[in-house]
Parts: sequence; C-alpha cells; structure tokens
Amino acid sequence: MRIKFLSVIVSFLIVSIAVSSCLDSDDNYEYSSDATVHAFGIDTIHGKHYKFSIDQLNRRIFNKDSLPVGSDTIIDRILIDTFSVNGWITSGSPTDTLFNMADSVNLLPAMNKNNGGMEFTIHAADGVTTRKYTLEIRVHLQDPDSLVWKEMTPFSNTAISGNQKAVTLKSQSTEELWIYTSYTTAYKTSTAPGNTRWETVNVKLPGKAKLNSIVNFKTTNADKKETLYLVTEDNEVYRSEDGNTWQNATELNKDVKVKAVMAAFPGILTGIVEIEGINYFNISKDGVNWEAERNNNGEITLAKVPDNFPMDNIYTSDFLTTNGIMQAIAVGTPRTSGEKQTLMWFSMNGSDWEEMSSTSYDAYCPEMNNPFVMHYGGLFYCFGDKLNAIYSSITGISWQKTTKKFLLPEEFKDNTAPYSISIDENNFIWIIFGGKNTENKVWRGRLNRLGFEEQ
Repeated sequence: MRIKFLSVIVSFLIVSIAVSSCLDSDDNYEYSSDATVHAFGIDTIHGKHYKFSIDQLNRRIFNKDSLPVGSDTIIDRILIDTFSVNGWITSGSPTDTLFNMADSVNLLPAMNKNNGGMEFTIHAADGVTTRKYTLEIRVHLQDPDSLVWKEMTPFSNTAISGNQKAVTLKSQSTEELWIYTSYTTAYKTSTAPGNTRWETVNVKLPGKAKLNSIVNFKTTNADKKETLYLVTEDNEVYRSEDGNTWQNATELNKDVKVKAVMAAFPGILTGIVEIEGINYFNISKDGVNWEAERNNNGEITLAKVPDNFPMDNIYTSDFLTTNGIMQAIAVGTPRTSGEKQTLMWFSMNGSDWEEMSSTSYDAYCPEMNNPFVMHYGGLFYCFGDKLNAIYSSITGISWQKTTKKFLLPEEFKDNTAPYSISIDENNFIWIIFGGKNTENKVWRGRLNRLGFEEQ
C-alpha cells in the first residue's frame, strides 16, 4: 500500500540516522546520489513477459513491443514486479506517496500516453537528489495480424470496355498509383494515406500495347529511379519514366522478339525473348541492354523458358530467405487449362526460373485464373479468380487456405469483374476492379502491424 505522511517518515529516518552516527562513530558517511531507474518490468500478459526500455536522457520508461489488444482489462490491476532503484520511489498527484511494489497498480493512466503518461519520482539514498520518470505503456488498439480493407473512391464512373492495369510509379520522391484503361487514357493518385485524389491523364501508349504486361523496374542506383516497361502485340518493349510518354526501347528489341517482361528483382529486368523460334530468359541490369546471349563460340547460353511458364498477367514478388539471400516468386495466367494447382515459379537471379509445385495431395494452392502472389508480412500469399479465398504458405510450396484474420472482404466473393493488383510503399494492397463494361471499384487493404510505427 502507499503510506501517507511521507515527509514525516523521511524526517524521522534522517534524524534516527544522525543520532545513530553521533553515538556510534565520528566518521562521516556519504550516501549515494543515484536517482536513476536501473530496470523495470510488469507481471505477465497472457503468460508473456514484455520487455521495457529506459530512456535515461529523456527519463522515459516504455515497451517497444506493444501489448496485445484487450490488455487494458489486465493492466488496470497488475503488479510491477521489477522496479530497480538505489533509493525509494514515490508517485501520485497532487501529493506524492511512497510506492509499494507488493500492491497491484492501475496502469491505465500510462496507456498509450494517456494524459502524458504516469509519473514516478525516484529518490536517491542521500535524501536530496530526485529524478522524475514517465511510464508509457503501449497497447495495440488493433489486432496486428488482421488484414483490414476499405473501399476507396472509384477512379472513374465511366465503365471501361477493355482491360485495365494498376501499377505504382515513384517520381521525385512522390509515389503514385496509375491505372491504365486504354492506349490514351490513364488515372493516377497519390498513394499517401488520406490523399486519394484521382486525376485523368492523357497518355501516349503504343497502339498495340498489352496493358497487362506493364511492370515497374526499380534500379539499385543511389537515385532509386523507377521506370515502367511494357510489351506490345508485335513483341516489342516500350519504356516510360513519367507514366505518360512512352518510347521504344530500341536496344532491348534488337535481334529478338520480346514476349514478356518481369521486374522480379530490384535492379534486374527479366525478359522472355524469342531467338530463332525458341523462348529464352534474359536479363537487363540497366534497363537498356540485355546481357550477352551467346558465348565466344556463338552458342546461346540463355536458359530456355519452360512450356508451362506464364506469358500473361505475370505477378512477381521478391523476398529474403532465412540466409539473407534474395529470391523471387512468380505466377501468371496458366498456359494450359486443367492444372490441379497454381504453379509457383522461383528464381535466385531472374535469368533462370524453376517450378516448385506442392507434392502434397491436400496442401497446395488450387488453379486460379489471373492469380496474384506476394511475399507480405513474412509469409507468401496467393489469391485470384473469383477472389473468394486467400492461400498462405511459409515456404511458397505447401499452401493452406486462411480461415481468420487475413481474409478478403465479403464483397469480393463470386467476383466476375476484371481486376489488377498493386502494392505501394506503405504496404497497402490495392485491388482495382473494372473492365469489360463492369462497374469500376477500388479497394485498399493492409495488415495492421505493417502500419504500426514500430514493428
């Protein structure tokens, strides 16, 4: 419990020490002026201890990992099991009282900086030096593992007769989401939260552009420059730095037919190129020239493209393995129908891709038309077709249907509208519906914990 009349008690202790000193010895004793907190901790939350950090400069005590949702019903009466100081502790307002660790404490005033936090005064053993510390207890107000969706303002109220493709593009430190709906029309908006304002853009795409082939190639140079690429029905590559004006990528089209492009790795543009009637993978590290395709003997050294590797609606996602090695995963519209599962393709360099299908009879991602894959929040996720389910995987090989928290909105079920998907720099997943004269809709979702200030 907290003891009232603290000043009387402290005075009594000081007088007692002084009298004792006079009776026992003429020596002078120097008491410590240390008034710092050396360690702090509270009782377990759902059986788990949460570590607290101490910022001595600003005299703050806080937990870096937020307590789970609902912890407010626990910390309103909880023990502080660690509070290491060299003197004693007081707390309370307007009058300080001696703090007793044996009693449960209501820490709600310290939750998420309510009223500025909860203040404690540390008294050094010398009875003179004091320091005030503020306790801040961070508690999640949202379930960190839930995927939360919101319907956004549609980019246009006019139905699209053809297809559409969404892609992000960052220029001059500002990222925008672009939606291409024809060779001449696109819509764009800032991806910054709270700043969705659609703008119609008159674009100049080549007449036979395949909208679903547009990808964003990110360089690894200091400027982190981003450039959009697409292929045409004539098997040529075009590029754009501003999303508006497109130019023929002359060197990339030299002596080859380009069937598809992928931007699976930072600093690597992968192309499926046809040489002498055979499809090969090749890469460009500068977005201007392909790597050499032949050795000194004139032999083609490129890896052949498997017959079942997708050519349309290709989505890729890069990720780091547990060993810190960069890899990428890719999916796309199946080349042949009747596959039992969606084929996942992996690469370590962009120039060679291997199929990694599940061999388990019940742990696979079923075949989807226009599948989308991403490595997101530490796991692989795949969804598509009617958008009525999400499949997750730790390795990208064995898959399970998600049943809670990480789900698509009910409004997506039995979808028949064309869609395209893009993820922005703030970890928002944008799903754009529209095309084939269906209603235009825009949805945006994000895993809660990817939006927290501290992960």
